[in-house]
Order: sequence, then structure tokens, then C-alpha cells
Amino acid sequence: MNFQEILVYIIVVAAVGFLYQKFFGKKKPKKNCGDDDCGCH
Repeated sequence: MNFQEILVYIIVVAAVGFLYQKFFGKKKPKKNCGDDDCGCH
């Protein structure tokens, strides 16, 4: 493995982690925000 391949894998893992947090991380606060408008929308 050369340096460029390692860099690409790191970027891909970061992007997947970001997308996972973006799509799956927002579902939990929406369920908890029904009553008190905690500012997570």
C-alpha cells in the first residue's frame, strides 16, 4: 500500500462516517424533540 491509497481509505472512512452521522444521527433527536422544542430541527 502506498501513501495515496492510505489517504483515499482515510477520506472514504471519514465520508462514510459523516454520512452515517448525518442520516442516522438526526433521527434520534427528532423523536426526543416533540414536547420541549430543544432546537434540534
